[in-house]
Amino acid sequence: MQIKLDLRTPDGIKKIIDSASKSRTPQIWAISGDDPLLTGEAADSLRAHLKSKGVMERQVEVPDRSFDWKGWLSAAGTGSLFSDQRLMDLRLPTGKPGTEGSKSIQAWCANPPADVVLLVSLPRADKAMFGASWFNALDQSGIVVIVPELYRSDLPNWISQRLRAVGLSATPDAIGWLCDQCEGNLIAAHQEILKLALHHEQKENALDIDDVKHLIADVARFSPFSLGEAVLAGDASRAVRILRGLKAEAEPLPLVLWSITEDLRMLARAQQLVANGRSSDMALREARIPRHRERLIATSLRQTPAAKTWRALRQAAEVDTMIKGLKHDDPWVALEKMAIEFA
Repeated sequence: MQIKLDLRTPDGIKKIIDSASKSRTPQIWAISGDDPLLTGEAADSLRAHLKSKGVMERQVEVPDRSFDWKGWLSAAGTGSLFSDQRLMDLRLPTGKPGTEGSKSIQAWCANPPADVVLLVSLPRADKAMFGASWFNALDQSGIVVIVPELYRSDLPNWISQRLRAVGLSATPDAIGWLCDQCEGNLIAAHQEILKLALHHEQKENALDIDDVKHLIADVARFSPFSLGEAVLAGDASRAVRILRGLKAEAEPLPLVLWSITEDLRMLARAQQLVANGRSSDMALREARIPRHRERLIATSLRQTPAAKTWRALRQAAEVDTMIKGLKHDDPWVALEKMAIEFA
């Protein structure tokens, strides 16, 4: 069974674990997501719960091409000398176990060992993974926790939660500044919040922007794929900051252009379907919008005229000619101009 983790609540993973373990803790778990902090904390919470239930022994496996899947499967059926119950911590960073791995995972799910809990750590599930037989076996036999992407719009609430967890609060300006400094790098954000808790002794007083500026470094890390979120959300200043950050980090411009163009194309397809009489929900399905982009495209679909989208796509095509050397203008400047005009 797939369950989406609610990042808006501080104890979302605990609620999932408690709900799934009302009668008996499931023997098969999978955690799927891209952010190392969020997925790591979810896995830590599950391991702590299992330990409280007597699962004391843990075996970690990170399969490579030479991994002995048959040996792994047979070892799971062999009792332990040290503990009545064991945790098999299987990590698949690529989300591709291969043919033998797929067969072994399906075999495990078909006949799980009575004294072993399986935890599979996966990257964010894409269309190929959702359609894989081994993933469906995990889905049908256990609990698959989907850790969603934390959008920039969700970051203020997330940071507020983290501050409250360490006994702090902050003004809206301070939280906004923290978001700008830590965007795209939740591990660093978590560390900076712990630093604030260590140095800010007057916990009854809310942190203001001067307090956080004295202590917090700029640890933001931008992905080319965060550019489309900023542009389609109408946040021009953030879009410019992302673009300049990507340029400073020497991110390949063709990849940056491709990422924003893909978002614009998805929006254009959905807009065309709406113009042809489809409802918004139907348009999103027929346009084959990926799950992690549905909310973003749906919001833009309500707010953005189709003519504006096509103008941005034409500007993106001009940037492409600049990248290829067919025009002598600066493609970074042209892409920034397009992002500002659309946002």
